[in-house]
Amino acid sequence: MRCNAGYPVRVRSPFAPVLLPLAALIASLVRWLIQGSGNLYTALDKRFYIPDPDLGWRVSSQHPIWLGLEVCAIIAATAIGLLIGGWVIRKLEARRGRRMTVLRVASWIVAVVPLAVPIAAFASGAGPIGGRDVLPAAQAVALETGISGALDAPAGSYTVVPHTGTAITARVSAGGEEFDARFIGDIKGTWDANPRDLAKPTRAEVSVATASVDTGIGERSKHAREGYLLAGTYPRLIFTLAELVAARQDTPNVIAFRARGTLALIGKVHPVEVTGTLSKPDAAGLARLGLSGDILLVNGSFSIPIRDTALAPDAGDFDGDRIPVFVSLVLRHME
Repeated sequence: MRCNAGYPVRVRSPFAPVLLPLAALIASLVRWLIQGSGNLYTALDKRFYIPDPDLGWRVSSQHPIWLGLEVCAIIAATAIGLLIGGWVIRKLEARRGRRMTVLRVASWIVAVVPLAVPIAAFASGAGPIGGRDVLPAAQAVALETGISGALDAPAGSYTVVPHTGTAITARVSAGGEEFDARFIGDIKGTWDANPRDLAKPTRAEVSVATASVDTGIGERSKHAREGYLLAGTYPRLIFTLAELVAARQDTPNVIAFRARGTLALIGKVHPVEVTGTLSKPDAAGLARLGLSGDILLVNGSFSIPIRDTALAPDAGDFDGDRIPVFVSLVLRHME
């Protein structure tokens, strides 16, 4: 390197650009370690769950860039490519006896690009305090038979309300990573019952568009839609309530329940048992939720044995033998 007054610095070594992707790689690995998720793939809009007094958990408004090991591998490959490129440039310069300025400039341009990765990730911030990568499972509801308890809400038909508290989430373990496949688009459904007398006949049906599945990573979501859920052929997942098996008053505004029903998934119908809670938010809760009227909140969960479903041929792709499913619904009484 030589620097004279009035003249730019000239870097002699064609290998110098490698230093920039190496710095980017180190910074990216530091970011990955700080994240602590052990994630393999990069999420440009990372989803976190934070505690909520009414819904239990809700999706945070903070969506930082969450680097994965695959982007670190790409940066490492870039460094190796520049190393090879530097060797080629040196050979060409030795053979032709002149400086290959265009190739050197191109090397520097390529070398600068990886720096944008850790810079953007750190600039996007960290996850929210108390945030979770996957939706925490609710405490198991242990109920025998017997129906008791009531909520001060009118009898009749309740419909599912599009809301941040309305979602169906499947917990998937695959490829050494655990992530949520979250369905939030086009959720429809009704529940006909008398919350003041749950022993009376009740029926419900809830469905969601399979094309709405979101795993947090675009390509993975596309593969889930097309390769596993076959959204083009089976556009909706449908849960139908068969019977309420048990109910218990836990607090004046919360009832724990156990119910049986069926799930229509990829052309097959599976019996499922759902446990969870049915609650009525008070005035303060309605204000926090931004809702009005007669509102009920449902939080339930069940699991699907993979080998009993149409996913059985792909069972080896999954790390576990069951897929837990968490249901969160906001219901409004239809006048």
